[in-house]
Amino acid sequence: MQWRVFVGFLLVLLIVVFAVLNNTIVPISFGFTTLKAPLILVLICSAIIGALIVLLTSTATMWQQKKKIEQQEKELAIFKEEMDKKVAEEKEKIQRDFTNQTAKLEASYQTQIKEQELLIASLSGEKYTKEEKNLDYFD
Repeated sequence: MQWRVFVGFLLVLLIVVFAVLNNTIVPISFGFTTLKAPLILVLICSAIIGALIVLLTSTATMWQQKKKIEQQEKELAIFKEEMDKKVAEEKEKIQRDFTNQTAKLEASYQTQIKEQELLIASLSGEKYTKEEKNLDYFD
C-alpha cells in the first residue's frame, strides 16, 4: 500500500514540475468561447479533472462490486442454510433407518432365542435316544 502512495506522489510531483516549466499564456477553445490562461493552470486543471474522472469511475465500479458481493453473500448464506437443513434431514433419515434395522434385528434375534428355548424345552422333556445324543443344540 505504501508503494502506491509513493508512486502517486512521484506522479503528482512530475506533473507539477512539468506545469511549472510551461507557464506561458495559451488560448483554450471550448467551442462556443475562447479563454486565455497560463499553461500551468491548464495542465493542473486537466490533471485534476482526469483524477476526478478516474475517481468517479472507480468509485462507481467499486460500489457495483460491493453491491454484487453483498448479494452473493446473501445467496451463499441461503444456500448454506438449505444445505444444512438437507444434511440434517438426511442424517435423521439415516438414523431412523439404522434404528429400524436394529429393532428388526433385535426382534429377529429374540424370536430365534425363544424358538431355541422352546426347542430345548421340548427336547429336554422327551426321552433321549442314541441318535438324539449326537444332535448339536447350539446350531
